[in-house]
Amino acid sequence: MSTIFRASIAVKIALLVLGGTLLVFALVLSYSYTYSRTIIRGEAEESASNLALAVARRIEQEFRAVAKIPEGLSCVLETTDLDEESLVGLIGSLVEQNPEVFGCAVAFEPYAFKPSVEFFCPYICKTQEGVRLTQLAPPAYNYPQLDWYHIPKVKKTPVWSHPYFDEGGGNILMTTFSVPFFARSDKGARRQVRGVITADVSLEWLTKLVSSIRVGKSGYCFIISDTGTFITHPRKEFITRESIFSLAEQYNEPRWRTIGRTMIRRQSGFVEARSLITGADSFFAFARIPSTRWALAAVFPQSELFSEVARLHQITVMVAFAGVLMLLLVSLMVARSIARPLRRMADAAEKVAQGDLDLDLSDIRRRDEVGRLAESFMHMTEGLKDREFIRDTFGRYLTREVVNRLLESKDGLRLGGESREISMLMSDLRGFTALTAQMPPESVIAFLNRYLGKMLEILLDHRGQIDEIIGDGILAFFGAPETLEDHPARAVACALKMQAAMDEINALNERDGFPHLEMGVAVNTGDVVVGNIGSERRSKYGAVGSQVNFTGRVESFTVGGQVLISHATYQRIADLVSVRNVIEVEMKGVPGKVSLYDVSGIGGSFAVDLPRRDDTPQPLKERIEVAVYLLDQKIVAGTGIQAWVTHFSPTSIRLVVADRIRQWEDVRISATDTASKPGGGTIFGKVTAVSQAGDYCEAVVRCTSIPPEVYKMFRAAVISREGLQRD
Repeated sequence: MSTIFRASIAVKIALLVLGGTLLVFALVLSYSYTYSRTIIRGEAEESASNLALAVARRIEQEFRAVAKIPEGLSCVLETTDLDEESLVGLIGSLVEQNPEVFGCAVAFEPYAFKPSVEFFCPYICKTQEGVRLTQLAPPAYNYPQLDWYHIPKVKKTPVWSHPYFDEGGGNILMTTFSVPFFARSDKGARRQVRGVITADVSLEWLTKLVSSIRVGKSGYCFIISDTGTFITHPRKEFITRESIFSLAEQYNEPRWRTIGRTMIRRQSGFVEARSLITGADSFFAFARIPSTRWALAAVFPQSELFSEVARLHQITVMVAFAGVLMLLLVSLMVARSIARPLRRMADAAEKVAQGDLDLDLSDIRRRDEVGRLAESFMHMTEGLKDREFIRDTFGRYLTREVVNRLLESKDGLRLGGESREISMLMSDLRGFTALTAQMPPESVIAFLNRYLGKMLEILLDHRGQIDEIIGDGILAFFGAPETLEDHPARAVACALKMQAAMDEINALNERDGFPHLEMGVAVNTGDVVVGNIGSERRSKYGAVGSQVNFTGRVESFTVGGQVLISHATYQRIADLVSVRNVIEVEMKGVPGKVSLYDVSGIGGSFAVDLPRRDDTPQPLKERIEVAVYLLDQKIVAGTGIQAWVTHFSPTSIRLVVADRIRQWEDVRISATDTASKPGGGTIFGKVTAVSQAGDYCEAVVRCTSIPPEVYKMFRAAVISREGLQRD
């Protein structure tokens, strides 16, 4: 038995079944409590709804009894002509014999009672001394303009009024049932309203009636009008002064607003909300009073309904708690034997999450499932070490996104691609071949790696995908394999960052005795095919298509320190970039002229600006004769053309050429003063501007490579004037 206990963790888990039993007990207890509450709530809903309906019907009966008084009197007045004494006596007897009626009035139309009397409205109401007769007439009491008279007269139908304070009449808060009566007329003639009979109900009487209804120990009833105004309420300051909607706004209780709308629109219902008096959670049962379209609500505090259930639940929980303590002691004994090795492995997992894969769990020598888990964990860490080695090794040749795609996707190595719009970036150093021609191989590699290291760092920071590194040239794209909505702006910002970083690189080059570098960068946006390109034996993730070739052609028009973007890219970020100049060029294989944009900065979240540089060529004291050779694919084409340098700056020169020369030509310029010497000076550059000057041609050449001896010669020619120095 002891062997089984040591060998199998299942035996230990069996002890924890007690915990499962406890869970079942908790579920049963919760279900019992919830079910009990549900039953009590259902019974409460039924009894509360019945109570609300019963009270609403009782009030409806009272209102109908009140309504019969003016309706019966209207029949009398429409068939019988009463004199003043008889009419007043009849009104007084009706008020005295009906306790629910506070007062009664018969208001006649002008001259309708007697031709000699314009306004006649006897009103009899109850007082502490008995009944009192008051004659209501303008101007003291302009009853024809009051709602209780005007509305039934116009509608020609009985109407219950909204609660109001009858100043000058009953001088109390009341509601009035008004019935129009008509003058006798010939058969078929239109009936004319002769006057309006009213029966007043005191809100104080109605409040006492509603307050007399018992709703549990602390429940209550209230009535609202069809506009939500309180007609009765335990808090008298609410009556006619507040509505359920105003209190919902005042106490920030949207639930009350919903309840108010429901009470007005529905015949009956049952809802939950906080009490308007105590703020305690309560049930609201409501029913409609048909005559007035008012609604009566009975409020039941939930704490009263569920008090016995809560008490029983507390006792049960206390008993359960004692059992939990006993189970806890047993569980702790079992869990402790399992927790120690698992805690060790949890700490090891945290180290793995932080990248530390050098772990040793060999001291966990167990023959149960915990021991097997420790052994598997060690095998896993060894596999992760191999995976990280592969990831780091590939990461030097591929970007992190592509490495992740290869290692984490089952289709990562599948050949094929997809059409997608991306932004492409191509950069190239100007005159790099000439600059490094005389340098030792080790220096060339160190020189190039310094440049590439900084450029690739910027590209990766901007989430660029590096397609190719060909010598000193870089082709990268943005928007694949990871989709980037802002790939045009991101590519241009990256290009500007790369161009701005050249100052830092050249400062290091100058410190180490390396030549000054100039770089051109181009950005284009368009649809290409991206994916795994190659064969089953060797492939790469890259982009192909005419837009890639077009990017290379745009880059061929760049000069050192420049970022050119295509029209497609400019259209997408026109509101973000600053453009120094728009260049119209002709490209091989592209019909018409192509607009390229010389960008100096980008705004928005990227906020990159190139520093301003004054590259204006300065005049020489004497012009220097040179020979200009045209280059085709970096190969000299034809013989040299005689020319003279008239202006010079560290990045450009101005020439007077004896023959025609075209804009954007790549040229090699040999300075005749140094060409005869060993390693004579040769300048490489691109013609950026051409103008005709008589029989000669004036051209501006942006220099991509200037040997030190030639630079010194030109600088000496202008030094006395400008003190020109390389940036």
